[in-house]
Amino acid sequence: MIFAMSRNLVISILVLLVVLTCVGLLQFGYAETPRDLLEWSSKIALVMSGALVLLSIRPVLRVLHLITFAKYWWFPWLDGEWRAEIRSNWPKVERMYLAAKREVPKFDAVAAPLTSDDELVTMASVTIESSLFDISIEITPDGTNKVSRTRFVRSRWAKPDRPELSYVYEQLDSAALPPTDARQHFGAGIVEYFEKTDELSGHYWTNRKAEAALNTAGTIVMRRVVPPPLLARLLRRESA
Repeated sequence: MIFAMSRNLVISILVLLVVLTCVGLLQFGYAETPRDLLEWSSKIALVMSGALVLLSIRPVLRVLHLITFAKYWWFPWLDGEWRAEIRSNWPKVERMYLAAKREVPKFDAVAAPLTSDDELVTMASVTIESSLFDISIEITPDGTNKVSRTRFVRSRWAKPDRPELSYVYEQLDSAALPPTDARQHFGAGIVEYFEKTDELSGHYWTNRKAEAALNTAGTIVMRRVVPPPLLARLLRRESA
């Protein structure tokens, strides 16, 4: 998540921490001269390294995120379970493929309007996990053996734009596949976070069967799954 900050902000925070530490050492008499501060440099570096280790622990980072209201100035906390609605242009790609094989009438993908029949809607479960230096996303489409895991995720918030995630992922499928599909492919996407509706929404594209010009693209909307209140969970556990 740290990469959501601008470089200037990261440098400013580091400088501020060092300055505050030096002021504290001088104020409380642990150092009296610049030479004394130099002698403390190794200890200061050790303390900052320890702080980074602590912030690498997700619960610690979560608490800091809450108490500093970081969702307003850093980046929203996106950890948790989400439900995704994925709309693919595969039906239109398939019509072009079948038309090329003369199994269906000729089809002009540019002139023909995109209708609801030309979209494939898939629902999926999504898990997002964050740490100080990393964000991971796992997407599992309903009723399939497919699973997509991110290889790279970059968070960005350039105000007044919305917070956004850019990602590259790998999808694996262990099921029996038709010749128009691939057991492994890579894709990429970019989604924006809408605070009012608590949604991530954007576009994705893939290199699936790109050598046959059958690669796909589409849109994805992720809605957070709100866990039931603690009391409801306890009652459910008791009834089980």
